[in-house]
Amino acid sequence: MALTRIKTGGVTDSAITSAKIGVDVIVADDLAANSVTVSEISADAVTGAKIADDAIDSEHYVGLSIDAGHIASN
Repeated sequence: MALTRIKTGGVTDSAITSAKIGVDVIVADDLAANSVTVSEISADAVTGAKIADDAIDSEHYVGLSIDAGHIASN
């Protein structure tokens, strides 16, 4: 089945909801640069399994975000 692109001028406000979008229909290549902002990401939506190895280093830490409970014993 070929995908058909829908022009935004033909879609009314709130016409497309997440319930109407199939699983894995939207992939990263379909998103415009900077189209997903922090306010659009649900709490706890980004898990360790979704973060690539070595993707986060010290420049990405927020001040006071690491405490003893987040440090492995070894």
